[in-house]
Amino acid sequence: MHRYLRDAALLLLPLALAACGGRESSADAPRNSGNVQVSTASRAERAAVLAGGDTAVAPAADPAGAGVSENATPAGSRAAAAPSAERPSGPNPGEPAAAETQPASRQDQANAILRRVEATSEGIRTFEADFVQSLKVPLLGTDTRSTGKLYQRRPDRFAMRFTDPAGDVMVADGRHFWIYYPSNDRTQVIRTSIAQVGEQADLQKQFLSNATERFVPTLNGEEVVGGEATWALTLVPKRQSPYKVIRIWVDKDDSLVRRFEMTEENDSVRRLELRNIRVNGPVSDALFAFTPPAGTQVFDQ
Repeated sequence: MHRYLRDAALLLLPLALAACGGRESSADAPRNSGNVQVSTASRAERAAVLAGGDTAVAPAADPAGAGVSENATPAGSRAAAAPSAERPSGPNPGEPAAAETQPASRQDQANAILRRVEATSEGIRTFEADFVQSLKVPLLGTDTRSTGKLYQRRPDRFAMRFTDPAGDVMVADGRHFWIYYPSNDRTQVIRTSIAQVGEQADLQKQFLSNATERFVPTLNGEEVVGGEATWALTLVPKRQSPYKVIRIWVDKDDSLVRRFEMTEENDSVRRLELRNIRVNGPVSDALFAFTPPAGTQVFDQ
């Protein structure tokens, strides 16, 4: 059982950690009206903080070289699929007709957005957000949902502290990765070395590092996530992966990913939505500390 718990938790991490299955109804999904108070920074200020990080980040109103503006129509339309700058002005003999070249243009746009996302990610030192996570397992007919706070401080600190189920926690303290799910079993704690967990303890690296080399991206269009305008992208792994496909929703203003969705080989869908995001702010050491509760047994993996 303890190995199952550990494996299940590690699969949730790549939302960095976790996932959300199925789109929430408007009644279930709180709006982002409290963003300013919780994040302590306006969107413009947050973009400025990112730009002052390890890597300067240019304004993200238009994907670099993507030819997509704030007022662009969805990528699936003809208007959104403008030819890239590198493409010859006229077709050569035997070249596909314009309509047949639209998908390549959308991929160029998607790659440009991914490059901006990666540049933004490289400037993040600390990360804090509320999360809503869900998992749909068609084989079992289950659909679970959880909420909480996510914290990260590079290079090796990470925590997901759940408010529902209350008390569940995953913590990387710099040496070990701890998993304690009292909602499932109050007597078991799973401990794994940071080296074994690897990039799964870093949400940004897990999906956004070298993304254009690791995935074939497609720009699907525009969607609103938590009250924010985003680009919706589909990423298909080029190499072996535990996922068939990954979807991300990228904020059009600050290039932060607002939602991750992973479809696994067994067609289970994990989704993680991030709200009230705060980057490069102070994050207490105490958030990354964990002591096994009295009466629990620690299983090393």
